[in-house]
Amino acid sequence: MKSNKSLYAQTHRAFWEAVASKYLENVEHGTVKDAFIGYTILDWVNDVNTELTVMHGLEKAIPEAWGSYEKYDQWLLQSMIYKKNIINQIKQIYKRNKSEIKADLGSDDPSYVSDLTADYYYSNGINVPDTLSNENEQLI
Repeated sequence: MKSNKSLYAQTHRAFWEAVASKYLENVEHGTVKDAFIGYTILDWVNDVNTELTVMHGLEKAIPEAWGSYEKYDQWLLQSMIYKKNIINQIKQIYKRNKSEIKADLGSDDPSYVSDLTADYYYSNGINVPDTLSNENEQLI
């Protein structure tokens, strides 16, 4: 039996990987902020999509976390609809932790921030809005 019952997982993964790739162009010579955004997106997509839909043994993870594959697919779609909101949340994580990130990075080029992004994303989380509220409108 095929473990991936999601209709939108592949589209979601391709969408967000394309967004991340824009931030990671020439990453070794780019900015730490862009590298942080790109690598955080990839960490997040790996956790909420790739591991859940590709790895064997996680067939129950989606129904347990989202209630059903239909709700998971709706969540995936919402994350794409609210792309600017998601990116803004990552920018805010970077802004709040900029000095610590740069200190941890030291003299390494920006690509090495990939070693740090998961920790910041895990401790802050990324919220996918389910409806557009006034608060979310201000973030976009």
